[in-house]
Amino acid sequence: MNPPLTSQPELPLNFHSDSNSSESINAVISTTPSPHCILCGKPGILLFKNLEDHLYGAPGKWNLVKCESPDCGLIWLNPAPKADQISKAYRQYYTHDKGSETFFRKLFKNLYFKISQIPEYCVGLAQARKRMKALYLDQQFPGNMLDIGCGDGLYMHHMQKLGWKTEGIDFDEKALNRARFFYGLNVRQIDLFDASYPDGTFTAVTLRHVIEHLPDPLATLSECLRILSPGGTLVVVTPNSESLGYGLTFEDWRGLEIPRHLHIFSWTTLKLCAKRLGIPPEQYQVFTTATGADYILDESFALQERLTDQKQAQTGPKTIHFLRTLRAIALQYREQLSLRFDPSIGEEAVLIIHKK
Repeated sequence: MNPPLTSQPELPLNFHSDSNSSESINAVISTTPSPHCILCGKPGILLFKNLEDHLYGAPGKWNLVKCESPDCGLIWLNPAPKADQISKAYRQYYTHDKGSETFFRKLFKNLYFKISQIPEYCVGLAQARKRMKALYLDQQFPGNMLDIGCGDGLYMHHMQKLGWKTEGIDFDEKALNRARFFYGLNVRQIDLFDASYPDGTFTAVTLRHVIEHLPDPLATLSECLRILSPGGTLVVVTPNSESLGYGLTFEDWRGLEIPRHLHIFSWTTLKLCAKRLGIPPEQYQVFTTATGADYILDESFALQERLTDQKQAQTGPKTIHFLRTLRAIALQYREQLSLRFDPSIGEEAVLIIHKK
């Protein structure tokens, strides 16, 4: 499930046009009530009602609720897809597809990468990107690692070049075939629990944009800690519902991605996850980052434009994609600078646990 990894951030892809296929329309997703917070047990208060999947056309209308506890604030789907129905939400999913790019898009992206290097260094984005590229394992002595939701293996390939011995698992066989073909990686299409790794197998375990997809994220994190060796590191990256982008776009925020994102976390709720797992405060850290804000904000604004066009019957003027992307980049810089005063505002939240 890892998004594309390059030396610079991947700029937003266009929406896909086949989300209204008959397969998607006919694939009704059965649901089950989910009235209580998985972290604190409190009931949820209705946040957004009758949301639709405007990204990949998964069927149904969905409600998001937010934990009533002010000390929590977890957001989740209620009702949620049944466990044996979740796969229907991924039938038109393109997380691991590369997609094609026009000449203009490639030219603009390359130009952006070149001219952004100096200002990004000045505000700390360049340094933050370097750390995110290795999922914060760049300062750790290489060992053996497991990447859960490894996708096409680009991150694993990067870590191999840094001296790590890598293994990956994912549900997407097409992506795994690319990982094998292009990089010769050790990857499997298998669930973490079915893999039955022995205790203490890995020096590091990483989950980038994975836990929000899971029916029971705490159980998965607990299993990750079991297979982590003493002195090992668990790294979790997930969309942050306390971010600047969510505060600007609300139900159109790209990080919601209903109905595939079953739980939406924040830097507050990642701390609660660590507490529920019994991790002492000195063994974990939680922070947020703006490294992916350009991508998330741009696609959030694209969602807003698309929905506004539908509501106005396409009578209003449309924002040019180029200007929308520049707006997203400008807000990314604002977000990066704001982290000094409000550490919760980054577009993604990060949990790092060091096992004793």
